[in-house]
Amino acid sequence: MTVDTQILAVQRPVRRQLDTVQKHLRGLFKTPIPILNEVGGHVLATRGKKIRPTLLLLTAGLRGTITPDAIIGATVVELVHAAALIHDDSVDRSHLRRGMPTVNGLWTDEMAIIMGDYLFAQSMSLLVEHKLNEAMGVLARCVTDLSCGEALEFQHAFDLDVTEAEYEELIRAKTGSLFGASTEVGVTLSVTGRDMKRRLAFRSFGEKVGVAFQIVDDLFDYLSEPEVAGKPVGYDLAEGKVTLPLIAALRQATEADRRKLRALAGRKKWTTGQWSQLRDLIEKTGGFEYSRVRAQALADEARGVLAREKPSPARKALDAAIDYAVKRVH
Repeated sequence: MTVDTQILAVQRPVRRQLDTVQKHLRGLFKTPIPILNEVGGHVLATRGKKIRPTLLLLTAGLRGTITPDAIIGATVVELVHAAALIHDDSVDRSHLRRGMPTVNGLWTDEMAIIMGDYLFAQSMSLLVEHKLNEAMGVLARCVTDLSCGEALEFQHAFDLDVTEAEYEELIRAKTGSLFGASTEVGVTLSVTGRDMKRRLAFRSFGEKVGVAFQIVDDLFDYLSEPEVAGKPVGYDLAEGKVTLPLIAALRQATEADRRKLRALAGRKKWTTGQWSQLRDLIEKTGGFEYSRVRAQALADEARGVLAREKPSPARKALDAAIDYAVKRVH
């Protein structure tokens, strides 16, 4: 199954609702300010596969009909995700994301900050307008986590001694938190919205899927071709992002191989030969395999939460979403 058919299988039960989310997003980008409309049009045209809104809608539909409030919630998490990426690209000075120009790449860092702030404000306004107070509490916590994740990334930049626990907390905050918020809000806006135990279980479900998703993304930085990854191979490491494949390799390597790894990983630019040597050392010391196993373990833990739900199209699609997180090829 290709990546496109994978995501289509995940989204099939909520395709109609996702179309409504897209209509809401288009409406939110109609402003009296031409530059906001111009930048907003670019953001809309380059949005990804809407994985987070999909997870929210599927979770909301596990035990009943998907409500209009859940569709608003799905729109909000997509706005929050877009805002976070725009700010992230500006912080990283990234001019490409998935092979497409970023807002700061086409305009300026200042415009990226303005656009991200606008989207965050729009997301909160939607929640207030629809009186979705519990969802607002979840997403306010999530935005705090996203900010903390950026700070942790800055703190641990170029740190070859960062631990696996520190790395997982960083990616839980930067990636897992919005996955977890999406699935928790899905429960909040469903027929079992007041079931706190279930809400927390699905927050954990989403966070585990999100962390597994990010570990696989971090593998791509070493193993994908540039035209597939949408950025130069090794870009993340050059920016100081020390991720699980390297962390595990450094921990498991012999002293001689560890010295070689540290010397190679400490560079900011590599020749083709140097990059191949680094990849070969990570492979030899089990860094790639350890990362794959860890991502799969998180996926299995998430599947344990899902196993408590009755069979349904939504549960089947969420199960497929777990597979997508760890088995996609880009």
